[in-house]
Amino acid sequence: MKTAYINQFGIRPWESIHPTGNVRFTTTTLINHNFNSVWESWCEIMGQLVGWPIKRAWCAATGAAFNSRTEEYLYKKTHINTLNSEDLFRKNKKSNTYSRIRNLPNNPRNIDNLALESSHDTLMVIEKTRSEIDKLWTNMTIFEKSITPEKISVFLESQPDTILCRFYDSETHAAAQFFYVTDDNDSTLLNLIEHNFNQQHESEIHNYINNTQLDGPA
Repeated sequence: MKTAYINQFGIRPWESIHPTGNVRFTTTTLINHNFNSVWESWCEIMGQLVGWPIKRAWCAATGAAFNSRTEEYLYKKTHINTLNSEDLFRKNKKSNTYSRIRNLPNNPRNIDNLALESSHDTLMVIEKTRSEIDKLWTNMTIFEKSITPEKISVFLESQPDTILCRFYDSETHAAAQFFYVTDDNDSTLLNLIEHNFNQQHESEIHNYINNTQLDGPA
């Protein structure tokens, strides 16, 4: 089935039961019946969104206590060895939580999507120009314990020239979500999605997921 999209005001993570409706923000969601299809659609859009080349992936590594300094050192060393020189892996001393920011290829089709498919705790940061990574890491510590609509709103307030992406995968469907500040200057993203995919309204999603309606025009 062809990918469809939903466009809504507010911050509306796919699995959240308490979304926000603040019109200052917009959530645009691509949906299909499997992750590979929705990923292909996401790549198609990002390949055309030429004004936003910078892509980074953030995730919190752990908040668990270590039994010794040696154990923590080895843990840190193992993770650092998987990163490139321009990536960042750091411990928040206030929360004792490690998190990392990994720079991703500008070309979306060169991105290894395995971590994005398997974890709802990973956020992709998309930027027009590359922000200072230490400041970005500091602003993203807000997500260490949980990723909520309120925290996404706070982050976007601090970095309005940013699009956040998050991916969702289940047995029946998959989704790729864009969270961003509502701004006429950033209408290119929505225009591209409108041009490539059919829109679904919230009341139609159940039927779409369960294949109880016919596809619209290609």
